Amino acid sequence: MNLKKNASGHSRHIYTAIAGLALGLSVTGAQAQTLRFAVGLPETSYNHDAAVAFAEAVEANSDLKVQVYAMSLLSLNEMSGGVRDGLADIGFTLFPYFPAEYSELNLPANLALLAISGTEAKWPGPAMIGASMEYIMLHCEDCQTQLKGLNAVYLNGGASVEYGLVCNKPVQALDDLKGLKVRTGAADLGRFVEYFGGTRVALSGNEIYDALSTGNVDCSANQGENLTGLRYIEVADHFTNMMPGSMFAGIGNANMNRDAWASLTEDQRRAVLNAAAKQPIVSWIIGKERNLDGVKQFRDAGKNVYEVTDEDKLRIAEFVAQDLDVVREQFKKEYGLQNVDEKIEVITGLIEKWKGLTNQVDTMEVEPFAQLYIDEIMSKVDVTTYGIDG
Repeated sequence: MNLKKNASGHSRHIYTAIAGLALGLSVTGAQAQTLRFAVGLPETSYNHDAAVAFAEAVEANSDLKVQVYAMSLLSLNEMSGGVRDGLADIGFTLFPYFPAEYSELNLPANLALLAISGTEAKWPGPAMIGASMEYIMLHCEDCQTQLKGLNAVYLNGGASVEYGLVCNKPVQALDDLKGLKVRTGAADLGRFVEYFGGTRVALSGNEIYDALSTGNVDCSANQGENLTGLRYIEVADHFTNMMPGSMFAGIGNANMNRDAWASLTEDQRRAVLNAAAKQPIVSWIIGKERNLDGVKQFRDAGKNVYEVTDEDKLRIAEFVAQDLDVVREQFKKEYGLQNVDEKIEVITGLIEKWKGLTNQVDTMEVEPFAQLYIDEIMSKVDVTTYGIDG
């Protein structure tokens, strides 16, 4: 995997060769089939870069073409219905935008805190990606039933870089959260803040800058890249790295229209799945690079960067353990999921499994992680039946 810079200066992961995936495919007709991939985000987004990398991988190893659309085809709010109705063949789908429709797939997303508690994870994001994909693709029949009702095929998952706290007051330890107003964008992070004595505040993303500037909030749970990317460096002086360290994991990087998937040959489906193994880790690595750079610039500007202590890591793990009961009851009562206890047990086991697998990866590069996803997940998907109505 070669790392290059595009015209805007952002990291781009360009597929120059994908060993072992040449498939020698054939098509019906003179012109290759073109798949329309809607991202719903601007071209500056690393998720757009990852979609382009997916397209390049598909095209390098099949006779398919993939046209990536940034924001012109479907918005994020339109994505689920647009993929269902065939307005796009593939769509970048955020499952929490559709909590009832994707309730089965949102369950593992709500357990992302497990990736940063218990057994130490060298790479929490890639571990969560692997666990989510294996669960949804290989272990969750109810997920597949729900996807069928949405006329969608799940090709891969995703995870953001871990969150920290950007603040206008110092938060060097968990006890410093007491009495603070903290903007959170995810339910588990809101519960985390309240558990340690803070008050969660609901604001849209575009209100965070002003709220930090005026003191309407003391902190925002956010990624380090936003310190510079969204200019929080101008209104905040403190960043607590990896507190709590959870991540946004309710992502379908490439949900595919069921009819479009069924129209592919088995070799084409295999090529698409192998490309889908690479897409989420490309996105995560670009996000991680930007995150590290944002924190460095914040520190270089004379701002304060704090790291979570070992003692507080243990206290976060205690919170995560008791929070499982909240998640369990929510998905039973609010969403009516069946066998929630058994599903949580499976997901928990898979997160531990994927911590072990990803801990063996030494460097932050695409290929080792993607190969793990191919070996452990994609290669075990039966392309003759997966996502195909019998």
